[in-house]
Amino acid sequence: MKLTLERTLTLLCLAAWLVVAASRDARADTRRLAIVLGNNAGNGDFPALHFAELDASKLSQALVELGGVAPADLYLLHGRSLAATQAVFAQATAKIAMWRKTPGTRVVLLFYFSGHSDGEVLELGDDRFGFAQLRGWLAATGADVRVVIIDSCKSGALLAMKGGTPGRGFQIRLSDNVASNGEALLTSSAADEVALESKEIRGSFFTHHLVSGLRGAADLSGDGNVTLGEAYQYAFARTVSATSATTFGPQHPAYDYRLTGEGELILASSARPNAWLELPRGFDRVLIVQIARDQVLAELPPSAMRKLAVLPGSYAVRGWRGGVTYAARVAVRAGETRIVRGEELVETALGAAGAKGGLGEARTTTMTFASGAQRALAADVGPLLALSIAARAPGTHGWAVALDLTTGRGDGFRESSATALAGYFVGHARGRWRGDLGVLAGGGVVSQHLDHADTFTTPTVVLAPWLAAGVALTARWSLVVAGQLSAIWVRRDDERTFAWLPAGYLGVSVGI
Repeated sequence: MKLTLERTLTLLCLAAWLVVAASRDARADTRRLAIVLGNNAGNGDFPALHFAELDASKLSQALVELGGVAPADLYLLHGRSLAATQAVFAQATAKIAMWRKTPGTRVVLLFYFSGHSDGEVLELGDDRFGFAQLRGWLAATGADVRVVIIDSCKSGALLAMKGGTPGRGFQIRLSDNVASNGEALLTSSAADEVALESKEIRGSFFTHHLVSGLRGAADLSGDGNVTLGEAYQYAFARTVSATSATTFGPQHPAYDYRLTGEGELILASSARPNAWLELPRGFDRVLIVQIARDQVLAELPPSAMRKLAVLPGSYAVRGWRGGVTYAARVAVRAGETRIVRGEELVETALGAAGAKGGLGEARTTTMTFASGAQRALAADVGPLLALSIAARAPGTHGWAVALDLTTGRGDGFRESSATALAGYFVGHARGRWRGDLGVLAGGGVVSQHLDHADTFTTPTVVLAPWLAAGVALTARWSLVVAGQLSAIWVRRDDERTFAWLPAGYLGVSVGI
């Protein structure tokens, strides 16, 4: 009888433990769902976008691979109408209600839109999706936490409509007990700014850097998790930096957190993927292209973490250093951390645009604008003001062309010249520094305008060796100093005359 009582008590304790454990697991159950909209077309007031729908696909891929969103819980719409969007919200709301039948279940909903906006509505082709309507639909889903990301022009107006100040952070891991509620909004631009996209990265600047951050570039703590704060701060800094040199000026993402709870929301975890790429240091920037999809996957600046979470497969890696492009193709296997060494990236002359893997885009031509002084042809004229506009091929060797202009006054007359030149150069780049040596040949005219008299113009033939050195200021801009020694043949007084005309220049070069 004693043994039976002991056995009964043991069974009762075991049952109680199982009930407690089950209830703990139930409370800890956190489900994630994402609604992702991409729409290249607007209402016709502006040209169609090129990459809004591709941006939606990139973010969706990252959410499934790293963000704890099951493929069945991802709703991805490309170029769909408002009615289709409303139907998806209805499906999501029904799914969340079904999840809530399990006691203790918490739900995180992530909504993303990339497309046109006028600051008051999101444009789904000819349909208009008002910010107020969006907020109502999101609240009606019943999700405990809603993360809203809008990548469109004037998207910061959504925050202005909300008002208030950012709330405290909170923490939601992929499978924790979550007791947080509220809404977090991220926008790609301020209320009065346009949102920009780039042909090089084949996407918008904001989403491109947000996805790069989710894949590990924003994990500055090195704990393998990318929080909402880390992702936003990374996307903000990189978007401002990348757009500062554009015609429209820098683009400023914005945010508003209205959340209760402790810690921070984890948007992505590197514990989920089974492959990684570790990129080398020493480059101004590194771009990673997923070859199977011909899709730019991520980008790393010098200060970012070097390890990116990826799927197994083949990747093209392109790096820039000192105005020179380097490239490599690498393969990564399941479970592998593929370390890409700097020496694997070799200098490359990229061919026609559209080659597979993203390595076929034409490399950047460098334009140089410089001013300085050149010796005059006439003996009694001081140094002439010299201007030079030059272009050269990318890389450390190739073609070069230039247009040189000079002007200056002597005693009773003005001497001017214009010379068009073409030639070849070789160079060397190391870090931010670069040196070039080349030779140009061409022809032009020299004119001497006598005060109160006629102007005399004569043709010239020129051979001009030159030497230049430059230091990179940014990824595109460099400061350049150059010297040129022109050998000039000119007919003067019915005789051919030869002269050496040295010149020195200081200017800037820019990749275009």
